[in-house]
Amino acid sequence: MWKTEDIKDFKKKLKTFLFSRRFDNVYKRLAKVYYNFQYRKDDVLLSTYPKSGTNWAAQILWAMKHIDELPKAMTENVEARIFLLDNDFLDDVSHKYYMDILRTTRPEAKEEDGPALQTAALEQGPRLLWSHLPFDVHNPTVLDKCKVVYVMRHPKDNMFSRFIHFNKITPAPIEYVTESFMTGDTLYGNYWHHVDEAWKRRHHPNLHILFYEDMKADIMAELEKLNGFLGTGLNKEQLQKVVELTSFKNMKAHPTMVVNIEALHGSFLHKGEVGSSKGQIPPELDARMDAWIKENALKVDPAFRYSS
Repeated sequence: MWKTEDIKDFKKKLKTFLFSRRFDNVYKRLAKVYYNFQYRKDDVLLSTYPKSGTNWAAQILWAMKHIDELPKAMTENVEARIFLLDNDFLDDVSHKYYMDILRTTRPEAKEEDGPALQTAALEQGPRLLWSHLPFDVHNPTVLDKCKVVYVMRHPKDNMFSRFIHFNKITPAPIEYVTESFMTGDTLYGNYWHHVDEAWKRRHHPNLHILFYEDMKADIMAELEKLNGFLGTGLNKEQLQKVVELTSFKNMKAHPTMVVNIEALHGSFLHKGEVGSSKGQIPPELDARMDAWIKENALKVDPAFRYSS
């Protein structure tokens, strides 16, 4: 059983890594820049609450947009192919990567102005961007400017994936991770707020919502829908190549296909399964989470389906 001081120490370690001075200070300073970021009609923005299958979806989108360059995914880091906009306020390798690019192309560029934002702005061709920020933080015109793909994952599996992720940084009790997830006292805040901001925009023609569970159940069917939304015009043979490239086995075998986080011990990927949380949450807490899910899903929309 964890003592109060253990919980405090754990929260301090996580805050140091996950938020740090960049989240506390840099995001606040760059909030207007994020809000006014100039999206273009040929951009595709991937939006997710963390641990919803973001890396998988990002590689799928990149592969569909670069069908003739697929081998590059296994040799060229994800940061070189996809702009991770949030990394201006998160401490990880990507931040340094973008700053190194700026130093060679724009010697006058300042780190405090946001390396990822500046690098993305310099890109001339179609861009693939991703962010974990909820819709209400983005400029309200974002859906009128570009296509957005939003991925949702069952909240229990999302929480458990977060639990596994945190434990690769510092030991964490599942009770604390679950409680903080339900209260929204966690990285990127309240799960239901994030989902609701996407769900209420679901009828916009430039928004395509994917469910992680549907992707795992029939990835080809989901890729065919995505193919129509993106207008990529890929045939079944090409879509099959996307499936093979972005399989869990292939992604785990190629570190260039996932975000590199320095403080993480072990692989960024875990198992990539549906229902991974079953039997992992203490019974009383599991029952509370069931009630929490039922209540909040109804608040989003009585017809809201958070899982297949």
